[in-house]
Amino acid sequence: MPPMSRSARPRATALLAVLALAATTATQCAGPEPLGWTRETGGSNYDFYGLAGRCDREGFGVINGFARGRDTITAQLAQMYRAGQRRLRIGVFHHRGPDTGTIMDSTGGDLSPANRRNLADLLAAVRAAGFAEVEVAMQPSDENHPDWSHWREDLYQENWNLVANLRPVIAAAGIPYRIDLLNEGSPMSTEPALRRYAQRLWQDYTANFGKADTVGFSMTVWIADRATQLAAVYGDNPPEVFDVHLYGDAHNGDERTQFVDADRKMRELGYTQDWIIGEAYFDDRAAARGIAQAIAQTGRTVRYLAQWPLTRARSCADVDVAAPIAFEAYGRLPR
Repeated sequence: MPPMSRSARPRATALLAVLALAATTATQCAGPEPLGWTRETGGSNYDFYGLAGRCDREGFGVINGFARGRDTITAQLAQMYRAGQRRLRIGVFHHRGPDTGTIMDSTGGDLSPANRRNLADLLAAVRAAGFAEVEVAMQPSDENHPDWSHWREDLYQENWNLVANLRPVIAAAGIPYRIDLLNEGSPMSTEPALRRYAQRLWQDYTANFGKADTVGFSMTVWIADRATQLAAVYGDNPPEVFDVHLYGDAHNGDERTQFVDADRKMRELGYTQDWIIGEAYFDDRAAARGIAQAIAQTGRTVRYLAQWPLTRARSCADVDVAAPIAFEAYGRLPR
C-alpha cells in the first residue's frame, strides 16, 4: 500500500505494454525515449468491492464479504476482465479479533470455516472469470502486524499457522498463484523486529513448502534500502521473483527514479530476478510512463503490474476507487 499510510494494511506473441502512449509521445517530442514492456498482462489489487461515504472500505472486503457481495464481486470481475486485466492480487486481511467486514479473525492460526469457504469461492470466481494468475498477499493487521516493540511468539505462531492453513485452499483453486508472506514486509535497515519476523517466516515456509510459489516479502519504498537487508532475510535462498511497490512522491522521487535506484542497488547485491510490480497508483499515466522508461533503461524483466485502488490525488487515505475496473494506462497493447 502507499507508503504514507498503513492499512489493516508468450514472450514475442504476448508482450503487453506497461504503457501504450508511444505514438502520442512521439507526436509531442522530437526524440521520445524508448519504452519497455511487461512480459505479461497485469491487473489490480482486488480487495474491496465498494466504499461507503466515499472513503470507508471496511464493510466491503472481497473475502470477508464474498457471501453477501457475490453478485457484485462476480460482476466486477467480469468488468475487470473486459477492461483487459488478466492477473489479480488479493489481500488476506486478518487480526486477533472480530471480523470487521474486511479484516478477519485469525485467532488460533486459521480463518473461520465461513471465511475459508469465502476465500475458496472467491478464487473460483476469479478463475471462472478467465484470469490467468493470482497473487495472495498476507495482510496481518493491528497487533498481528509484526512491528512489535518486543517479540510476540504467540502472534508469530498465529500468523505462520494462518499461512500454512490457507495455502492448501489457495493451491486447490486450480489457478496459478504466488503468496506474498507479508505485504510490504521486506524490512528496512532500521526495522530489526520486522527483519527477525521475515527471517523466521522465510525459514519456516521454505522448510515446509519450498519457494516456488512465493515472492517472499514484497518491498515498498525506500526499496534501495530494503535491498540491503535481503541477504539477512533470505540468506543464500532468495525467492525466484520479487514483488516491488512503486508510488511516486516528492521525498522518494517519481516511479522511474524509484525503479532505477532499486534496480541499481539490487544488481550491485547480485539480485537479478524478475519483478512483479505489486502496487502502483490506480490507472496512472505518469506512473506507467515512468515505469516503461525504467524498464527500457535498466533491462529489468517485469512480469506484470497490479495497480492499487488509490489515485495519485489521494482523495482518501488508502483507497479512493470503489472497484478497480479501469486499466487503460497500464494495459493497452502496443500500437
